This record gives sequence, C-alpha cells and structure tokens, in this order.
Amino acid sequence: MHNVRNLHPSRSRRLTLVTQLLSGRRFSSQEELARALQRSGVSVTQATLSRDLRSLGVAKRADSSGKPLYELPGPALETLDRERQLLDLKTFVNQVKTAQNLVVVRTPPGHANGVARAIDLTDYDGAVGSVAGDDTVLVIMEDTASARRLKRHLDSMAAHAAGAAK
Repeated sequence: MHNVRNLHPSRSRRLTLVTQLLSGRRFSSQEELARALQRSGVSVTQATLSRDLRSLGVAKRADSSGKPLYELPGPALETLDRERQLLDLKTFVNQVKTAQNLVVVRTPPGHANGVARAIDLTDYDGAVGSVAGDDTVLVIMEDTASARRLKRHLDSMAAHAAGAAK
C-alpha cells in the first residue's frame, strides 16, 4: 500500500483495513493498531477506532502468556456475539417509526452500527437490509406488514429493558 494520508477514509475502507491488519498480525493495544493504520495512510481517532472495533465484533483477549490481544470474531465467539446483539437491541433503541416498508430506528450517538448489525444478524423475517448512520438506522423490509412487526418487536424489547432497569 502506498503511504498517502487519507484523513477521511470511507468507513468501509477503514473497516476492511482493520480486518486485514487484525487477520495478519497481533495487536495488544488500540494505539498499536492506530499506528499501523497511520502507516497504511489512514488517520483515525481513538473513539472512531473503538467504534470500528465494536462494530466488527472485535474482542480483547489474553493470549497463552497473559498478554492482551485483539481478535476478530470467530465461531467460538458466536454466543457472546448473540448476547451483545440482544443487549444492543434492548439498550440502544430509543425510538422506532415506520413509513410503509421502511423502519427508522433512532439510537444514542455512535450506536446505530451496533443496532443495525444486530438487526441484520438476527435475520428478521421480511428484512431486506439496513443502512446505519451515527444515530439512525434505516431498515428496509419486504412490505408494510413486516415493517410493523419489526417495530412492535423492537418497541417491546425496549419497553422490557426499561421495565427491568427500574
């Protein structure tokens, strides 16, 4: 890769690069990973890198010698990943609105990607796909009825979480 600085890389390019770096090397800190990204021409803040790692499902684990390292999710992390998805849906869904076959989900800033990933990976019946911004997720459903079902499901999860928090 050439060393041209790109202060505003596309998110998908940055996530691809993070995945490639984590697949090929061991990193024990976000600072190390940020330096490797910098050497590849991508400048990233710690907050953005942290969100990227969370969005990719990257976990920090100890290796056999006890040294921490970042790992991409694999089959062994599937259960943990499901629990995190459920937590994202229960905790970070603030408001859900429908417009025909579209569902708009509002989240706290920085949490839309986690919520969209949880919706995508949960494979809701009738869901075509989702697009996430910083605090908003757009979910495209096959039809109006499936959009309403998803809204009811998300509303009930959020209501249940709010009741449990009291």
